Amino acid sequence: MLMKKMSLLPLIALLLCISTAHAEVSKEKREEIEKMLRLTGMEKMVDQIKTQMISGLKNQITDVPETFWTKFAQKMDSRELIEKIIPVYDKYYTIEDLRAVNAFYASPAGQKVLSTMPQVVQESMKIGEEWGRKIGEKAMEEAKQESKGK
Repeated sequence: MLMKKMSLLPLIALLLCISTAHAEVSKEKREEIEKMLRLTGMEKMVDQIKTQMISGLKNQITDVPETFWTKFAQKMDSRELIEKIIPVYDKYYTIEDLRAVNAFYASPAGQKVLSTMPQVVQESMKIGEEWGRKIGEKAMEEAKQESKGK
């Protein structure tokens, strides 16, 4: 049982390590990308993802001691994932884009956008779900009427 569950670990590690084409990023652009990742909380999100992954694995692999998970978490280097993400930002954004975005995120308005975004997304999703539900109900109603008319 443990061996089957442990076979998931290499797969998860592989998924974490899949990298994009690793082109050299200029020092100046790298600094802007890293600044953006800090301003947007990406580094914290990576740590949260790591915690959630380990929690999920703990639920699947229950027959190992807690010390295993402590050691495993220490081996998961969040910075490694950040390094793999940097080329993606390099690919899609120019240095000018990054400077503009960083100036915005560093401003009070940008900080407000970042701090309220989770609530905005959550509320928007609820509205979208309700909207979708009503459209689905209407489609079902109209489809029934259409089929009765034939």
